[in-house]
Amino acid sequence: MGTMVSPSSASSAVTAAPSAEASVDAAPTSPAATHHRRLLVLDVVRGVAVAGILFANIATILGVTVQWNDGTVPLSHTLQQLLVQQRFFPIFSLLFGVGFGMLLASAERRAARPRAVLLRRLAALGMLGLLHQLLQPGEALLVYAVAGIAVLLPLSFVPRPWRGRIAAAAGLLITAAAAPVGGMVLIPGLFLLGLAIAEADLPRRVEESARHGLLLALVAGAAATPFLVMQLASPETAGFDTASSVAGLLSGMSLVGVLAALLRTPLRGALEAVFAPLGRMALTNYVGATVIGVLVGWPLYSPLWGLLDRDIVLIGDGEMFAIWGGCVLLLVGQSLCSRWWLARFGQGPLEKAWQWATWSGAWGREQVGS
Repeated sequence: MGTMVSPSSASSAVTAAPSAEASVDAAPTSPAATHHRRLLVLDVVRGVAVAGILFANIATILGVTVQWNDGTVPLSHTLQQLLVQQRFFPIFSLLFGVGFGMLLASAERRAARPRAVLLRRLAALGMLGLLHQLLQPGEALLVYAVAGIAVLLPLSFVPRPWRGRIAAAAGLLITAAAAPVGGMVLIPGLFLLGLAIAEADLPRRVEESARHGLLLALVAGAAATPFLVMQLASPETAGFDTASSVAGLLSGMSLVGVLAALLRTPLRGALEAVFAPLGRMALTNYVGATVIGVLVGWPLYSPLWGLLDRDIVLIGDGEMFAIWGGCVLLLVGQSLCSRWWLARFGQGPLEKAWQWATWSGAWGREQVGS
């Protein structure tokens, strides 16, 4: 059940994935709309998700897989399944739902046709996803767009406070049913949970207190422990069974809680410096990593294997570890470049284009109120 992702993620996604901006000019009629400042917790968590998704996707981007010799489980495979695979995609998907909820609050206040704003945003993401599929088969942006139109957009017509309640109840049920399968099946439920989180104004509460993060970290971590033990007991099936899917989902949620709690400690400054720039330019960094990976890996691994129908290249543990080292260097470079770009332009290039398509793009300028 390995997942080729984004948004989860962006969510998305990931977005998700890439998701809507962490801070929006939103309607004062909902809690999610009362805070115009950016919430650092969303930027940092999204940045960590961007980093993790690169490690999850790099083999797909390059068209490589680690070779198993005489049935021996490669160490890199075990580490990938326990630390990376299926951990970050759920985070991106959840954040995409949160971002959608915050954008919905903004659109209901600012736009004459708020659902048209939401539809344009999802349609633009879908078009980007179609292009991204050429370089990274199986990526999630297109799926995020389709799922958003099918699940989130209809719920936007439900009035408050029932919108958040329905999203929470349906999200819990769908996520619980999808958890044993994992992968893309988790997207609708996590989207709904993210929307419910935005409606309940939980991101602001998490930003202001470590209690919520600690509670999530402890509960999700405790729930994940038996499934992690099952993963360790059967390394040959790790990533392809129910235990792996549930362990990944719960571990990802526990990580969110840990990060939220750490932001209330002296580590806040370091986390902000490294991961907030990645998170603020999540869409640009996610797509950019694919482009860079294809260009750098071209002479080594024929990275357009999906487009050109070429065989997957078999590599060893040593090569996989070297590739991971390259991922670290790329993420450091992206973080530094993102800080430089944001200091001058305030928004990433793809984020800016997405915003333009959302509010006043090729479909006509949206009427905006004060």
